Amino acid sequence: MSLVGLARAWRTERPPVALREPRVVVDGPDARALRDGERLDLNRATAAELELLPRIGPSMARRIVEARPFANVDELVRVRGIGARTLERLRPLVQVGEPPRTSSTPQVEPRTVR
Repeated sequence: MSLVGLARAWRTERPPVALREPRVVVDGPDARALRDGERLDLNRATAAELELLPRIGPSMARRIVEARPFANVDELVRVRGIGARTLERLRPLVQVGEPPRTSSTPQVEPRTVR
């Protein structure tokens, strides 16, 4: 068998290789909600959970987190890179709930005057 014949035989006998993207598993309350068909809360979702949304990569997720809090879904257009078209694609998948309380807000207990 010639070298050309060997190359042809080798090329035809190899099983096809399926290229797949690496799968990232994100598990959190918002990720589970998204898998169950519920909406993702823009004010509470982590950057990793936001990346589960279509057309949202790591840098866009970071910009969304930095732009918080959102009063409504329409405010998502404040984020650089999200226009009307992307907003319309995301609208059925996201919602805006109350922003989470941060520890930087001091909790002041009322004092009683004696």
